[in-house]
Amino acid sequence: MFMSNDVYQLSSKRLRVLWSNPEVIFYIDIDSDRALPEYAPRGEFEHLMAKGELEIIEDPHINISMTFPASGSKSEDIQNRAWGAIEDAVNAEPNIYVRKQRGQLLTQAMEKSGATKQTIYRWFRRYWQLGQCKNTLNGQYNRCGGLGKTKKKSGKKLGAPRTRTPGDGVNVDDNIKAIFRVAIEKCLLNESQYEFDYAYNQVLIAFGVPLPCKPEHLLDVPTARQFRYFYNKEYSPLEVTRKRKGEINYQKDYRPVLSSSTTEVSGPGSRYQIDATIADVYLVSADDRNKVIGRPTMYFVVDVFSRAIVGMYMGLENASWVSAMEALSNTVLDKVEYCKQFDIEITKEMWPTVGLPETIIGDRGEILGRHIEVLSKAFNVDIENTPPYRADWKGIVERYFKTVQVKMKPFVEGYVTKEAIGKKRHGKDYRQDSTLTLKEFTQMMIKIVIFYNNEHTLSEYDPDKGLPNDLPYNPLDLWEWGIQYRTGRLRRPSSDIVKVNLLPHTEATVTEKGLKLFNCYYTCKEALDWGWFEGNYNGAKKVTIAYDLYSANVIYLRLNDNYATFITAALAPRSRAYQDLTMWEVWQRNDINADVAATSRLKSRSGSVNLVNDLETIAARSKAAQPINKALTKSEKVTGIRENKRLERQQERIKKYENQDVNQQPDNVTSLHSDRLNPKSYKLPTSLKDILKSDSDDE
Repeated sequence: MFMSNDVYQLSSKRLRVLWSNPEVIFYIDIDSDRALPEYAPRGEFEHLMAKGELEIIEDPHINISMTFPASGSKSEDIQNRAWGAIEDAVNAEPNIYVRKQRGQLLTQAMEKSGATKQTIYRWFRRYWQLGQCKNTLNGQYNRCGGLGKTKKKSGKKLGAPRTRTPGDGVNVDDNIKAIFRVAIEKCLLNESQYEFDYAYNQVLIAFGVPLPCKPEHLLDVPTARQFRYFYNKEYSPLEVTRKRKGEINYQKDYRPVLSSSTTEVSGPGSRYQIDATIADVYLVSADDRNKVIGRPTMYFVVDVFSRAIVGMYMGLENASWVSAMEALSNTVLDKVEYCKQFDIEITKEMWPTVGLPETIIGDRGEILGRHIEVLSKAFNVDIENTPPYRADWKGIVERYFKTVQVKMKPFVEGYVTKEAIGKKRHGKDYRQDSTLTLKEFTQMMIKIVIFYNNEHTLSEYDPDKGLPNDLPYNPLDLWEWGIQYRTGRLRRPSSDIVKVNLLPHTEATVTEKGLKLFNCYYTCKEALDWGWFEGNYNGAKKVTIAYDLYSANVIYLRLNDNYATFITAALAPRSRAYQDLTMWEVWQRNDINADVAATSRLKSRSGSVNLVNDLETIAARSKAAQPINKALTKSEKVTGIRENKRLERQQERIKKYENQDVNQQPDNVTSLHSDRLNPKSYKLPTSLKDILKSDSDDE
């Protein structure tokens, strides 16, 4: 306590301790221009400290005492002259602090240096007040001039006079500064990124330069140098970059990168990054290689800790939650079986990355919806969405797209180049060179992924503190080491459970024909046992199901909130027309059927209108045929209906018989009884009496 050079606060004064012993303390006021050393009993300082009136503070002049003058500079010369004059005096402690003895030391310093009394005292005071070291005697040129202060203007032009350009120029006053600010903010500090010359021209126009402009009009106007000086002084490079590039681009491309993705994870499975891109190659159809089918979509899922590619999707679906869920489902699949689908034989050790992570980070458009809620609730996976235009949040997986495609480029035709198609004469259309099918492209990608995971060395991997120095920075080596020695974050649920839970969900309707979904009917043993399709079923008419967009053959019943249970229902025979179709094809067929039905309804309606017209015509004609004078009463009119019907039936039979030509016979038939003029009658009997008549009666 009360060490030499300590600084204390006492009320409004700041005191520096110059020298002390157990009885007395010498100190000086560091803020007074006329201060000299004073002394006080040590007990007084201790008493003030105990009362809290005296407290130690940081040295306010530490920067001065720690700043050395440049070698050979004028400041160093001033320091050496002053130090040579007072060195012996200031080292004579504590005599230098006693007034009578200080006079003798002062005289010796004056004789030694030839400096005046006032100069020696000024050097003493600077030495004591600023920190009691040689550096306090430097030439304080930092106090010269008006750094950061605006010069006071007068009628005279500030600055050096012109030597070549005619005219005197103008001082930059508040009005010109206002013009500068408007031009800067409208022309330079926006994403249009106009050039500086354009902004200066706007300054001249706003200043009032006559138009059309002549050289003599530019003699007494603000110069481009004045405009640039104001621009650089008033606006920092950071502010300029944010304004000209935009906040989104600044955060993505220009912000300081002081950390990395690896610092946020503790081991394999801590965090996966997922992203998609369109591959830089055109493919052909497997059924007809003359048909170019466009560029496929690539999805990669990458483990941040090990940089291993743990899941992938190669297909023709656009980047969406459908293909994203395919890629996530791939992370829990047995990679040996997955590769076997593409005629590639691998061992389990070549691609052992199976499981769901603790956290997944991806684009907002793809990582949304019920399936993500399932990931969060059922599998305890945290979901993180990147802000718009912030691909740098998924920098690892973004970089892999370029890596794998560069590996593929020398071996494929139809690779997309920077040259615009058809823009140059004799320009090559790379689409014409396409040779790969989707399966062959996927085979290439699998081979590249296996090489990358097993053989590639990470050149810019930033290791954690606990990683061994002899551990190769290879994705699978890092993966295996992390699985063994780091906290387990990986989860390995059944691939079927993951697949079903990541499928889209909706409601199917219970009908007598089966479970109806998208005009398809499904059935299963459990539903039959429960009597869902019986006519007297009174249970729920809607049931939650999951469906696979790539196959309409089956759906999965979700009867409760248990994510681990589901029942498979197959397509019913009555919906056999939809067998082996995808859901997209089912929807397309339903759209066609709806179009046909709409046309048929129009045709049916027009026929119905014509029918009504015809029926009304007949009804009107029937009414018109009724006798005007009714001779019979109502009761007489309904008497004898049975007899009337019999007579009407007899008339109908006679008319039908009369319409038949009984004598007509074919030309190639000869009659054997041509002499019989009255042939036997075959008329139907009309009464019981006629039936009982004998043959002779008929004759």
